[in-house]
Amino acid sequence: MDAMSYILQNVQVFILLFVRMLGIFILAPFFGTKHVPTVFKIGLGFFASLIVFDVMPPVSISIDNVLTYFLLVISEFLVGLTIGLASMISFSAVYLAGQLIDYQLGFGLVNILDIHSEAQVPLMGNFIYIMTILIFMLMNGHYLLFTFLAKSTEIIPIGKIYFDLSGMLQVLTKMVSDMFAIGFRISAPIILTTVLTDLVLGIISRTIPQLNVFMVGMPAKVFVGIFTLIIMLPMYLTIVDFIFNGMNADIFRLMKLMTR
Repeated sequence: MDAMSYILQNVQVFILLFVRMLGIFILAPFFGTKHVPTVFKIGLGFFASLIVFDVMPPVSISIDNVLTYFLLVISEFLVGLTIGLASMISFSAVYLAGQLIDYQLGFGLVNILDIHSEAQVPLMGNFIYIMTILIFMLMNGHYLLFTFLAKSTEIIPIGKIYFDLSGMLQVLTKMVSDMFAIGFRISAPIILTTVLTDLVLGIISRTIPQLNVFMVGMPAKVFVGIFTLIIMLPMYLTIVDFIFNGMNADIFRLMKLMTR
């Protein structure tokens, strides 16, 4: 029996797996952005379902009526959305760090419009996010995402889902708090150097009143901030690796709370 015949005989299970894959790709980093066309997400979810369905253990589910199957479809979609949401929260720390850096450097009023998401994004945050996505790809993070797809069927069997809402809420709350902490840690060196720059400029303005500190201060803060960011780039690999490891642990913790 070839793979396609096996899928046709188990089309109900395949549809449930396909819906889970769609939920993941809707919110997953890079794949979940509006830069990626919807048709591509659907096609990627379909082919990912074919691969995972071929390697996952056989699943037997009992469906009494259409309502029961509909509830299973909704449950599988929520599983995918939860996994995608967990990965998206981890990457949101980058945008938060960029927002803090922009305000400190005086770029708070020059946010750029992302034509794909139709939202205002911070200038430095967009730069750091693009750099993070590139590092994510270089570190084979997209392969890691596909590993999550296969592991999710082992930890959470298709059609056998149980949501521990209190436990999931605790994990998601911890992820959000960690997001703020990581965002502040990423931006802390630049914030510290710019604050020291403000302190030095304040001392200079008291000792040399004739100097127009405002005209000198803004370019100086931008120069110091960008220079500090350049110095931070080698350490940023370690930061991104820390974000990925934390994301992996949180996603596996969430998946264990979605099964009995």
